[in-house]
Amino acid sequence: MCFSATASFTAAGILVPAGLYCLKKSNEIDRRYWAFAMLPLLFGIQQLLEGGVWAALIAGEAAAARGFAFGFLFFSHFMWLGWIPYSSYLTESRMARKRLFLVMTWIGVLMGSYMYGPLLFKFEWMAVSIARHAIDYDLVFALDTYLSQQAQTGFYGVVILLPLLLASDRYHKVLGGMALVSALITLAFFDWVFISVWCYFAAAISLYIFFLIARRVHEAALPEVSV
Repeated sequence: MCFSATASFTAAGILVPAGLYCLKKSNEIDRRYWAFAMLPLLFGIQQLLEGGVWAALIAGEAAAARGFAFGFLFFSHFMWLGWIPYSSYLTESRMARKRLFLVMTWIGVLMGSYMYGPLLFKFEWMAVSIARHAIDYDLVFALDTYLSQQAQTGFYGVVILLPLLLASDRYHKVLGGMALVSALITLAFFDWVFISVWCYFAAAISLYIFFLIARRVHEAALPEVSV
C-alpha cells in the first residue's frame, strides 16, 4: 500500500463534507451523538494536515512540514485521547459505564497533555520524515527512560479503544471493532509508522458513521405503512 499527499488530500475531501453532514443530521436525530458524528469531520481535518506534511516534505520545506506535523499530532496525541472516550460517555445509558468513560476521558486528557504538550516547547523531541511511502513521526516522551514507547502506545490504544468496545451503544462497538482490527493490521505491516497509518485507516473507517447516519435519515423519512 502506498500512502501519499494525494491519498491524504483525497481522504480529507471526502471526510470533511461527510462530517459536516453527519453533524447536522445528528443534531436532528439524537443530540447525544454530536461528538460521535463529528469524527469524520475531525479525521478529515487531520488528513488535510498530513497532506500538508507530505507536500512540505516533498518540496523540502522543513519548517512548514514541522508546522503541519504539530497540527496532525494535536489530533493523534491529544484530541483523540479525550474525544473518543467522551463520545462514548455522551451516549452511554448504563451509569457505571458512563462514570468509567468519564474517568477515561480525563485520563485521556492527562495522557494527551503529557504526550503533546512538551512537543510545543522541546522542538528537538519531534522529527518528521518520509519512510517507505509513509510519514514517520519520530517522537520523544518524558518517560521514555522508564517506560518503553511500545508500552506507552499500548496504553494509548487502551484509552481509545476500550470505551468504544465496552459501550452499550452498538454503533460505538462496531466502530471500536473496526478500529481494533485496523490497529492489529497496522502493527503487523506498518509498525514503524504506526500513528500515521493507523490514523489513516481510522479516518477511512469513520465513513461508517456517515453511512449509519444517512441510513437513519432515510429510515426517518420513510412513510409509516399501516396493515
